[in-house]
Amino acid sequence: MNKDRIKKLESLSREIVSNLIFEELEDSENIFWIITITDVVISPDLSYLDIWVSAFKNNEILAKTIATHNNAIQAKYNRAIAIRKLPKIRYRYDNKWEIGQQVCEAINKVTK
Repeated sequence: MNKDRIKKLESLSREIVSNLIFEELEDSENIFWIITITDVVISPDLSYLDIWVSAFKNNEILAKTIATHNNAIQAKYNRAIAIRKLPKIRYRYDNKWEIGQQVCEAINKVTK
């Protein structure tokens, strides 16, 4: 599949999966506050759909909590997408924000 089609599929997948996560984790709102999908990457052979997630609170357990609901999310995703080969959804915890905070703290210590 060419790169443009993969980018379109990634964009569509981000929209679909974000809605599905919201539906499935509706009762977990107080645990995480805000859940963000920071990146969506589909492998070139369409085998995997990697979803990078972060939350305002309790980041450590976010990917595991979403993974417990993966069967329902995967089934609804498969019904929503009309392609021959359906990618398997995998969730990854995105720690870019934490790394940025650590870098800023290190810079502040050096400049003092």
